[in-house]
Formats: sequence, structure tokens, C-alpha cells
Amino acid sequence: MPIPRKSMALTAGVLTGTTLVATVCAVGGASASQPDNARGRNTSVPVLPARFTQQKIQWTACGADVTPKAVPGAECGWVKVPVDYAAPDGKTVELRVSRVRAKDHSRRLGSLLYNPGGPGAGGAADVADGNWKAGPQARSRYDLVGFDPRGIAGSGQIKCPDGVPQQPENPPRTEAQAEKAFADATKRGQACQKASGAVFAHMDSASVARDLDVLRAVLGDAKLNYTGFSYGTFLGQQYMKLFPDKVGRMVLDSVVNPAADMQQVARRDARTSDDAMRRYARDLVARGDDRLGTTAGEILRRVTGFAKRLERKPLRGSDGEAFTDATLSMYLDTAVTDKASWKPLTKALVAALHGDGAAFERFDKETAGGNGGEKPTPQEEQAEEDESASMPAVLCLDSPSAPKSPKAMLDTADAFAGQSPLFGRSLAWQMIDCATWPVAPTGAAEPIKASGAAPVLLVSYTNDTQTPLANAQEVHRQLAHSSLLVREGHGHAAYGSENPSTCTDRAVDRYLVGGKLPDKVANCPR
Repeated sequence: MPIPRKSMALTAGVLTGTTLVATVCAVGGASASQPDNARGRNTSVPVLPARFTQQKIQWTACGADVTPKAVPGAECGWVKVPVDYAAPDGKTVELRVSRVRAKDHSRRLGSLLYNPGGPGAGGAADVADGNWKAGPQARSRYDLVGFDPRGIAGSGQIKCPDGVPQQPENPPRTEAQAEKAFADATKRGQACQKASGAVFAHMDSASVARDLDVLRAVLGDAKLNYTGFSYGTFLGQQYMKLFPDKVGRMVLDSVVNPAADMQQVARRDARTSDDAMRRYARDLVARGDDRLGTTAGEILRRVTGFAKRLERKPLRGSDGEAFTDATLSMYLDTAVTDKASWKPLTKALVAALHGDGAAFERFDKETAGGNGGEKPTPQEEQAEEDESASMPAVLCLDSPSAPKSPKAMLDTADAFAGQSPLFGRSLAWQMIDCATWPVAPTGAAEPIKASGAAPVLLVSYTNDTQTPLANAQEVHRQLAHSSLLVREGHGHAAYGSENPSTCTDRAVDRYLVGGKLPDKVANCPR
């Protein structure tokens, strides 16, 4: 499951609800009324021409452009969609799709579409190479279908040219630094727009939801059966809002709350990182490791004090690069949410506190950058680079809430730092791309009721540092019809995970295959 580290720029929880048009015509001509709450205006989207809804996918063996290790029977193809649904006779983009047919084809229930999250992650490879299989019952009865959303991976990848100014490594603290960061971010966004073409202005999640409905129609399904993780849950909710009468069996796992705006989510991310830091400190005390302090409070005070010293006087690594408070924040934000990293993190912190500027270089080698000791492949590195380019193209259209001036960003970062000295400032400044994005946002933070949609299943871990259980609970209250399945433990993406839960997988499969939802709120052990 290609889920990135939790941060303002990299978690699906950043997402906000997307403003939808007042009158939308579903694929094939069915229409439904939708309020445009954010804009207060009436607009319409034309009925989609039949050349989109009636196209035939030419399925062939998956090539290396999708995956070099396709599972037996995996097939790949292309589906054409309009770049701009308001002008369907204009430019088009081709979506890369993959399929693994139902094992029990005689009792096939249709297609089960999959989105792994991001935004910026493609799903075609995950299905084609077997990285995502669904639960055993669902895998038997559905054709599993992965797709790369528009502007992502094989579907016209958003491009940002080399040599453009990057985000500052250290959060600005003066107006001059902030003004330079804004100027650099403006140049970066404009360069990405120029290199990416027309799709750049139409990366919003409402457009991707419309793409989902084209896929549904082309695959021959009367309803959309769908499993989305993290950002994929936000995408699923956008589909429910646009096409409530087309919702089939939908699983939203590790849930994003569309009613939370970008700044609210950034503050929540700071809180969850602080909570993870406290768990780490309590674990050290419980194990009798007093190298950083004898109480959790002492450990937190010592690490926070170290960050303040680094702000004034950074350490120097073996290559002479500065190890700053922002560098420490980045390492902590990643490591404290991964219990496997706690032991090497403690060793690195102890050494760094004693003035060793290369301590976290050794941490990187020991943990391979937090990748379980395995170095990423060139393909994985490219996928991460592509995801980082695509992510703001989606987020910045979906959310209007980033600070819009250097002064506003400085004030916001100061407020965040007051709440969370270790993580707040860095998380605030990760909104810089959306503060300067060259395309105006079209979204709004608002709950989605999806009245008229079939009941859906929400899934969450009890402790998820990327999309907290509180998100799923809030969305459960917002939606007109849903059940919530809670899996005990720490993690992200509870269904069909690398650490399987028989209870969770069976409950989800019962819903996908038989339509049987669990209780309004149900619980599963680890």
C-alpha cells in the first residue's frame, strides 16, 4: 500500500470538500440536483457524449510502464475522459487502467474499483502486480480494477521541471525570508503548470469523481463498487455527492473528513504528532531507558529544548550540511509514528544531544529512511517524486484555506508553533504551494450527506496517525447512511493490510459480496 508519511503536504487528511455544481448530469444523461454551498451559484455540466460512455477498453497484457512484475492474468488498457467536463468537446486525457478478473467468474458480481490514496498515488500498478488483492471473498467475486487518476502516474503525469525553486528547508521566520519563499513557490507553480498542460487546471477531486463514473459506465456496471483508502475515501465521498443514485457497495478505509479545511487538518496533524511523541516518551520510561530522561515530561522538555537550541545554532553533518530544528522535526514526525524506528531514534537523539551532527545520517542508514531497512528501488523513488508533483495539483484546487500572503503565513506558523513547538511551524509552512498556486481553488470545506445514496462502510484503526478515528466518527455522523467498523490497534488502511485482521477482512467481504453491513458501529480485535 503506497501510503506516504504523515505531513501537511503528504497526508490525505489535508483534503477539504470540493464545491460541486448546482445541476450535474450523470454519465449517460441521468441528472441530480446539487447545492453549490461555497459559491451560491447555479451552473451546469453538459451531458457527456456517448463516445466517452460507450467506449470499449482494449485489454492487453500489462507492460513495464505499469509494472515489471504483473501477476498472471493481469490486463491493462486505456479509458479516455474529457479534461474539462464543462467542455467535453475539448481536450481529453487517457486514464491508465488495470484489471484482474474474478476468480469465480461464473458468480462474478461486477467490477470493484480501487484507489490507494495520496493524492498522487496511482492504483493501476497495485492491482496489476498483486500489491492490492482485496479480501479473499471479494477477490473471488469481483474483477479488481485499478486506475491512475488524471495527472498521476500513467494518466498524463503532472510534471515539474528540474531547476525550479524548491520549498525552503527551514521555515522562514522573517518577512524577507517569507517573501522569498512566496516568490519561489509562485515560480514553482507556474513552471509546473507550463510543463503539465491543460490537465493541470482540472485536477480537482470532483473531476476525478466524474472520471470514476466514466469508468463505471465503460466497465458495464450499473452501480459503482469501490474501495478507497485515505485520500481515496475523500474521492469516494465526492462521487457519493455527485452521483448518489449510482453508489453500489463502497468501502471507505482510513477516512478523510471533508468538513475540515487545510488549516484545521494541519493543526490536527500537529496534535497527532505530539500525541505520538508522548507515546514514544512513555514507552522509553516503561522500558526503563533513561538516556533521554526519567519521566515522559522530562524527555519531551529535553527534546523541545534541543530543537530550540538547533534553531539558534544548528549542528553540522559529515558533509557540512546544517542539522536544524526543522530537520529534527522532519525526522521526529516520521519516526515517532513507526514503533520499529523508536530504538534507532533514541540512539540518534542521544548522540545528537551530545553534539553529534552525523547521528541522523546513521539513523538513515539503519532504517533506510524509514523503509524497514530496505532501500527504495528506482521505480519507487520515481513514484514518490511523481506523487509529490501531483499532490499539490489536487490539494490546491480542493482547498481554499491556505494563508495568502507572507505576513499571514508567518502569523499562522507562529500560532502553530505555539501549539506544537516541535511540529507546528514546519507543518504550517507545508501549505506554501497552495498559498501561491497559479490556479484558483474550486473547493470548500463542508460535510457530505449523500442523501439517496446506498449505505456505505467506513473502516478505521483505533489509532491512525494519518487519518484519526475521529475523522471516521465525524463522517459517520455526516453521511445519511453508513456503518463504521473499527479495528483495534495502530495503523493506516485496515482492510486487506499486510498485517491482516480476519475479523476486519471478513466483515468487509460480507458487505462487498453479500451487501450485509455490520452494526452501526462494530469493533474488531487486532
